[in-house]
Amino acid sequence: MNIKWRGTWGIGDAMMALNVAHNYSFTYDTPVKLEMHWPHDEDFILDKRDTQTIVEQQKFLHDQYYQNDRVEMTHVFKTTLFDYSVPYVEDMRKDKARWYFDEIVNRNIIKFMDWPFKDIPKPKNSFMIEDNLKGVCWTPMHNSEPPKEWKRQLTEEDWKLSKDRFKTVAELEELSYRTPVQNAFQIIKECDFIFCYEGMWHFIARNFAKPIVIQSGERVTEQNTPQVKRLHTREDYLEWLNRPMRTNITGMQNRARDYYNKLIKYYED
Repeated sequence: MNIKWRGTWGIGDAMMALNVAHNYSFTYDTPVKLEMHWPHDEDFILDKRDTQTIVEQQKFLHDQYYQNDRVEMTHVFKTTLFDYSVPYVEDMRKDKARWYFDEIVNRNIIKFMDWPFKDIPKPKNSFMIEDNLKGVCWTPMHNSEPPKEWKRQLTEEDWKLSKDRFKTVAELEELSYRTPVQNAFQIIKECDFIFCYEGMWHFIARNFAKPIVIQSGERVTEQNTPQVKRLHTREDYLEWLNRPMRTNITGMQNRARDYYNKLIKYYED
């Protein structure tokens, strides 16, 4: 199977391509050639403060995938295959091609989105941990480009309150787009839970089945992170935030454990 994929600057999109390619290979027991298409050259960075290209990040993550020899990944730069004339907005451009499966355009990929890394730790129960928990967060406050409006419903004060509340039971580490992917990978792997917006490193959290809470009114959040505790509105999120934190985190961990049990079946099979 040859898959051609429209690359963007988001690491979540790059990981979605890898997940789909590996799961497709597994499902149909066939090798996959994943051809990533980029509108820029190999050395492109979105912001001069960025430390890595999206291609470097994707290559590192591919190396961490379970059975990564199933997928041969190559890159085409300055492509003319896909339309990059305007930023892709799903609601506005449903007809825009994002991938080809042996020339089939926009094949339904949702059923192919699950795939684990080589080693995924089992989610813990926060009530069984006497020491402080390890939490990770990321916010859209310092992104080089603002994400879609529905991803920015929490204010800067809401994010500060979130950090203060979680710090009552956990040591927190905050990531950004400029965190080297190797560091983000290891920090997320070792953490007990995550709170964040819909984006950035959320696919790493997915492939580790990490407990995660996101305020989002969009159902696509559950497609991208099936283990998520999703609070539909800002008001819902703030109400949840005021409940006992270890109880909140344990609920997140229970939800993540269900998804973990689904992912490890790929090891068994």
